[in-house]
Amino acid sequence: MNVEDDAPSVAVSPSKHEVEKPMTTFERWVDQIKILLGFKTGENDQGLRVLRSNDPQYNLEQNFPDNFISTTKYKAYSFLLVNLCEQFSRLANAYFLLILILQLIPQIAALDWWITLLPLLFVLSVTGFKDAYDDIQRWRSDKSINNRKTSVLINNQWTETKWSDVTVGSLLRIKSNESIPADVLLVSSSAPNGLAYIETAELDGETNLKVRQSLAETENLMDDVGALSTFFGRVQCELPNNRLDKFIGLLAIESMEENEDLAQYSLDNDKILLRGMVLKNTSWVVGLVIFTGHQTKLMMNSGKPSLKRTNVDKLLNKIVYYILGLLLALCTVCGVGSFIWENIRGEEFSKQYAPWIAPLDTAIVIALMRIPSYIIVLNTLVPISLYVSVEMIRLGQSMFINWDLLMYHNDTDTPARARSTALNEELGQIKYVFSDKTGTLTQNVMVFLKGSINSIQYGGNSGSDEDIAKSPSKSVDFSWNKYADPKFTYDDESLLKAVKARDPEVDKFFKVLSLCHTVMSSEEEGKLTYQAQSPDEEALLTAARNFGYVFLTRTQKTVTISLLGETEEYEMLALLDFDNVRKRMSIILRCPDGKIRLFCKGADTTVIPLLNDSNPAKLDATLDHMNLYARQGLRTLIIAGKEISDYDYLEWEKIFAKAQLSLEDRDGAINAANELIERDLDLIGSSAIEDKLQDGVPETIANLARASIKIWVLTGDKQETAINIGYSCKLIKPRMEVLILEGDESDEVKFEIKELQYRIDELRRTAKKEGVDAEFALVVTGTTLRFALEENLKHAFLKLALQCAAVICCRVTPLQKALVVRLVKNYKPNKADDDNITLAIGDGANDVSMIREAHIGVGISGKEGMQAVLASDFCFAQFRFLERLILVHGHWSYIRMCKFLRYFFFKNFAFTLVQLFYAPFCGFTAQTIFDPLYITLYNVVFTSMPVMLVGIMDQELSVENAPPEVYEVGQLNQLFNKQAFALSGFHGFVVAAGCLFIPYQMFAQSINIDGLDQQSMYFIGTAIAGIVTIVVNFQVALETTLWTVYNHILTWGSIISWFLLFLVICSPFAFHISPDQFSYFDGIYRVVQTRIWWLTMVLTLVICLFPFIGYRLYVILTQPTLLQEVVYNIEKEKVSKLSTLTKTLKAPLKEIADHIPLHLHHGHKGGHALYATKRQQSRKDLHGRVSSAQASTRGYAFASGEGYGRRMIAGGEAMVQIKRQDTRHLPSQIVDVEGEDIQLPKPSNVRPRSGSMRSSTKRAQASRVVNVD
Repeated sequence: MNVEDDAPSVAVSPSKHEVEKPMTTFERWVDQIKILLGFKTGENDQGLRVLRSNDPQYNLEQNFPDNFISTTKYKAYSFLLVNLCEQFSRLANAYFLLILILQLIPQIAALDWWITLLPLLFVLSVTGFKDAYDDIQRWRSDKSINNRKTSVLINNQWTETKWSDVTVGSLLRIKSNESIPADVLLVSSSAPNGLAYIETAELDGETNLKVRQSLAETENLMDDVGALSTFFGRVQCELPNNRLDKFIGLLAIESMEENEDLAQYSLDNDKILLRGMVLKNTSWVVGLVIFTGHQTKLMMNSGKPSLKRTNVDKLLNKIVYYILGLLLALCTVCGVGSFIWENIRGEEFSKQYAPWIAPLDTAIVIALMRIPSYIIVLNTLVPISLYVSVEMIRLGQSMFINWDLLMYHNDTDTPARARSTALNEELGQIKYVFSDKTGTLTQNVMVFLKGSINSIQYGGNSGSDEDIAKSPSKSVDFSWNKYADPKFTYDDESLLKAVKARDPEVDKFFKVLSLCHTVMSSEEEGKLTYQAQSPDEEALLTAARNFGYVFLTRTQKTVTISLLGETEEYEMLALLDFDNVRKRMSIILRCPDGKIRLFCKGADTTVIPLLNDSNPAKLDATLDHMNLYARQGLRTLIIAGKEISDYDYLEWEKIFAKAQLSLEDRDGAINAANELIERDLDLIGSSAIEDKLQDGVPETIANLARASIKIWVLTGDKQETAINIGYSCKLIKPRMEVLILEGDESDEVKFEIKELQYRIDELRRTAKKEGVDAEFALVVTGTTLRFALEENLKHAFLKLALQCAAVICCRVTPLQKALVVRLVKNYKPNKADDDNITLAIGDGANDVSMIREAHIGVGISGKEGMQAVLASDFCFAQFRFLERLILVHGHWSYIRMCKFLRYFFFKNFAFTLVQLFYAPFCGFTAQTIFDPLYITLYNVVFTSMPVMLVGIMDQELSVENAPPEVYEVGQLNQLFNKQAFALSGFHGFVVAAGCLFIPYQMFAQSINIDGLDQQSMYFIGTAIAGIVTIVVNFQVALETTLWTVYNHILTWGSIISWFLLFLVICSPFAFHISPDQFSYFDGIYRVVQTRIWWLTMVLTLVICLFPFIGYRLYVILTQPTLLQEVVYNIEKEKVSKLSTLTKTLKAPLKEIADHIPLHLHHGHKGGHALYATKRQQSRKDLHGRVSSAQASTRGYAFASGEGYGRRMIAGGEAMVQIKRQDTRHLPSQIVDVEGEDIQLPKPSNVRPRSGSMRSSTKRAQASRVVNVD
């Protein structure tokens, strides 16, 4: 592309350089509308952005957007309309809006309109206020950012200007510790060689400093106003995009000579400062604005993340549709009933009581009108507050994750964080975990440990297993080296001797390490420090530094090292950087001897094919050493290089320069050029770096495996390294059969899959005959995975992989990681099956695609920055915390949410279906039996709070008592599914029938103390309302297993609130205010004064709850889940301990009586009285002790002796505090109750009993880890 075609004129009038006036608010709105309508793009016809420095008029004509940003979701004038539209897009809200509209029609309105309006307004208001508050916070943040100041070159002087008024093409001067206001091209810097140090925490979360460098052609401009005012640069670059690590562009600098060709310079990401970066350790920089406002890369990465919905959410949406269908069916039945009743009795009834009024003067018309009336009456079948309640419960569960001190990493001061509050219960249903290795399973603290140079191994304990068993060698003394890092240790003196002897191969090896990298150096307090973007590079550079090959500094054209005390400067001709495809980096240097050399280091899979065949024996020995290092779990790199003639370099440099100036597929062109020069390399050796496992990784993986969670490790390491790490972290167990899939072609992979499948089948048949289980681990290479993920092989590959307990994929790319996760995630043998819930965990930018693809993404804040954390749903500092996140918080959240949902639907059905059963008694006229205010307050006041507390805080088992195997209830989705919903509905149906028919029959022939009939609708309605409230709250009490003071307050307080509120609603005062609205006058007063109501309430409570208790006991005894069986055995063990304790306490009393002197038994009345008194006191003390123990061991639900928050955070079980008695004069022994040693009188012959688990092997394993003490 010829950049001279649109070259700007050299002679530009001074007025042309004046920046246009800031845009008004109205102009900005018009500007944004143009962008939205496509009339304003800022692009040329070639699809490139073209801008000019010091030419505001030209830039203004391009219609570039300004630097004003707005992240608000709403506008002040449209908030109400937009927010309501969003909320009514939810089915439940739209449904209740329809109900409200129906209630405004007098002919069908069975209830007053405000009965639906009040709860609907409450839900809409809570959501609206939350959305408004969030948006106001965003608006305040935007305002603060837009009003920040920066220096802009205007009329030959630096002028303070708001960020929002910065325009494309402006020259900015940014000072140290200031944020970059827009995406700018680095023109010059106060640091030597045009360097600028920046922090990118706002973009990728990384706090380590990075380096940017200006073009050598512009670094001399400095911040001189005169020079910058005459700097006429023309930039052609890519269109705005969200790629933080890529930038492609060209800079053409105009010459003052009219006929001189424009000089063109390649621009890449290393020369760009992005909005949100912070300038550090640099006094100032000057930048040319490229992208502004919402076209900056930071803002383009601020889009909404993809919405992740849990299985529970999907099921709830289906259930709402089921309930709507059921509602329409019930209303139709009521309509038919109305038609029948009107035909049989309607005409006679209308003549005596309520005459028909047109158009309601025929049975069919009346019946049709009753259908919408009953839709209004039974509308509470659809829970309006369900979604709000679910979100509040999830928020509470997320807060407990954030507060968990056992997931806090003290070394880095990093707590666990739930970045998403919508996925908590999904943590309790994980089936597959996909994990990165480096920095996730390992510490990502790299140390150079071994090396293979010229077929010779260096490094302590290198070689065979016998060598490893030897005692460690003495550490090498580096005191002679003033640059040595004191933290580095090495145990092989022979390598230092080879260095001092200037062994040519060893010299090449360390020269590559000290020269081939992208590390920047600086001196802090006289100490040389390195700023490395990769721990591998820092480890290799530190090793070279200690052995005397010290990297000192670099410029754009040179690299300077100290070689055993002598300074050498190398001219840098080209740097071929590392990326995930090449997996290697090279540098081309002109050495001090005048020769041109290429040094290269990288993965064996990419470097070995580039080696020449000059020394095959050396290559074989090096590969043997690398395989040995890999088996020891070390990370390996190949070191190579070659000498290049001046002619070959000049020819290649032309191709490379052309590739750098390409604006189309620049990366592909550069990679093609790199491959031309990176060939026929001479092998120098290999390096081996140690990366140790994190603390607790083997134990975590073992417990996750016990919970039937399959773990896949996706790593870029060698196959041998990955397998060794698999054994180290107990992912691969000794008894497992390791299957390796390593074909290089599609047909070969297909054959290997079939062969391995046959092998699995054979081994399983053999194991079955021997009565043992066969377990498998699958290892797949990246090359093989490329073919295995093809459409014709992926299902066979997945079938093979799913039969293995562990899968390790080696040498995989970030894209392959995401594809593997997607393959497992979308696998459903049957359409009716639930999703395979997947979790991906990683710590680096190469894990982001995998984290986003999985159902749940977990980021580890490690050494590779914070990009994984920023893309995650949950984050913490160590892999071992994953066990607690899944097996504790996830398991609890799933159980709590399921309990909440089952009870929520039960209480709505129990309440609403009372109205349905009342329909025949009112002639299907849609008359309600309840007070309208009770209908309004039922879900909000009388029944909502106890179950929400259960959803946030309930706990079936403590951490100590819960084996990992109980996690299966979530994987199998046993606690809330369509069957569980149907059972809850049926339960509500039965309770509703009992709550109506039992009181009806009890009051059928009853009269009050005044001799009046008690069958009035007001009396019966109030009586049934009280009974329904009490029954459903006792039901939630039965569902509660962890009782705290809050549970007692809310559960029993909900019942009390019904009495208190109805005392007000039914009072004469309320009736006189509004007789129509408070029509149930005196109802509660007459109800509570009627003894038969209290009897009826108790009778109904027993009849409604005992079948539920009986059914639950039947299930536990005949078809228990593993969770129920563990709870049952714990309770059984506590009862056994209690029995043992009672016998222990009673036995010594007889011994005491046998040793009492006879004169205390007979003769001395006073003595006998004294004995009796002491004996009574002793029994009292002992019984008091038994009572205390019983209070602590009565059952898990009542076992908590302290606040839940502390138990939740500490993860411990409350210790039983029992007051010790003075037993100095009695024989004694130690008895352990609930974890506490108690001094007790010694029994004669009492042995404790213990419970046992039943059924399967898995349950037997679970019982062995249950701690009942």
